[in-house]
Amino acid sequence: MSFRVLYITRSALLAQQAALDITSGNIANVNTPGYTRRRPVLVPIVPQPGAQGTGVLLLRIQEFRARYLEQQLRNTTARHAAAESDERVLQRITAILGEPATGDTGVAALLEKFLDALRDAAYNPADLSRRQLLLQRAEAFAQALNRIGQDLEQLRQELLGQAQQQLDALNPLLQRLAELNIRRASSPEGSETAIALADEQARLLDTLARQLPITTTQDERGMITVSLAGHVLVSGGSALRLELRQQLDDASGERSAQVWLIAESGTPIASVPLEQGELGSLLHHYNVTLDGQERTTGFSLVRELNGWVAELVERINAVLAQGYGLEDTGPTPPGRALFQGTTLQTVRLAADVAADARALPLSAAPGQPDDGTIAWRLLDELQQPVLSGGRTARGAYSAIVTQLGTLQAQVQERRQWLQMSQQQLEAQRQALEGVNLDEEALNLIRYQKAFEAAARVASVAASLLDTLIRMGS
Repeated sequence: MSFRVLYITRSALLAQQAALDITSGNIANVNTPGYTRRRPVLVPIVPQPGAQGTGVLLLRIQEFRARYLEQQLRNTTARHAAAESDERVLQRITAILGEPATGDTGVAALLEKFLDALRDAAYNPADLSRRQLLLQRAEAFAQALNRIGQDLEQLRQELLGQAQQQLDALNPLLQRLAELNIRRASSPEGSETAIALADEQARLLDTLARQLPITTTQDERGMITVSLAGHVLVSGGSALRLELRQQLDDASGERSAQVWLIAESGTPIASVPLEQGELGSLLHHYNVTLDGQERTTGFSLVRELNGWVAELVERINAVLAQGYGLEDTGPTPPGRALFQGTTLQTVRLAADVAADARALPLSAAPGQPDDGTIAWRLLDELQQPVLSGGRTARGAYSAIVTQLGTLQAQVQERRQWLQMSQQQLEAQRQALEGVNLDEEALNLIRYQKAFEAAARVASVAASLLDTLIRMGS
């Protein structure tokens, strides 16, 4: 008998012990986010020619990673994160408009109250109290529009701040991915270190995917290349920096925010359009939904509301410009207006009528205090489909609110569908990459039995050697 059996059992003990360690690591990390299960790859040691087997060797550690499924999941994650953000923003906007939940304080209700007060004043335009009530209702209507405009602008700036915070958090992730690339390339393939680094890479990419619609590729050394809208963000040990920049259009006054790629030297490379990811959603609502100067075909709530306010003010002032106040005596109408300002934030009562209700031009002729012709004419004008799209004043506002509600319903439906899709992909990923405790328990028993058997062989071999030694002595 030779000492070969001891070397064989030694290799078996070491290999089975390593397999037990790997299995124990799987069980310990069953609830660790981003952990992929490992499996020992055992191979026989190739003997010399003419010799018998010489034992077993742990060749490498195999990781279970479905890269194509991971990319699918990240694509879906970016779309789902955008839909979630869209839904939150639209809910905030709906709450600001307060239709119809605010009852008597909503824009629609205040417009109705203004029309009621206009009707009362038309019946008895000489009654100063009715004129005062009309001015109060007009002012309340304008103040409601001001509040909406201010709240929407405040929300817009809040979204910009959130986008900046998220962008600031992404740059360290990109730099960390570049550092991991260097470490991964220098780590032996199939080692625990290489797999642990790959797990960290995957976790960082999952985090990035919530904010940006990234795509990734991996080379044979395990180095990840991250791309965004056709531009490479991370390659090897280098990473670009993301920067949020605002741009002002001098012609239109439109102020937009864009994400720029900045080289390590600080040189701007290009701006990147973001259509998905939470960051893309925030910038879309800043640049489009809440931008009153937006000129694209996208739905801009502030632009629509500003257009409605401008058209409504123009119609009201055009009719009242033909009228006379209680104390006007000249042959030519003084051309007074009820409102000044043509946007949500700027509309307010005209100074001259706000100071004196008698100046309200409700009569069609001077010196006719009981004549409410202009008031009736204005009331009829506002109840006719004379605004854009053939709508009344109330109908035009309702159409904007309805469009917002339709968009919100579509976003909610898209978010629900994407959430279900994301959950399905996550379940598939977990089935392939995650730890199955039942399977690991069986592996634990299998490797333990193999270890015990190898130990028993070692014990028998030692006993035989003792016998041989005693016989020789």
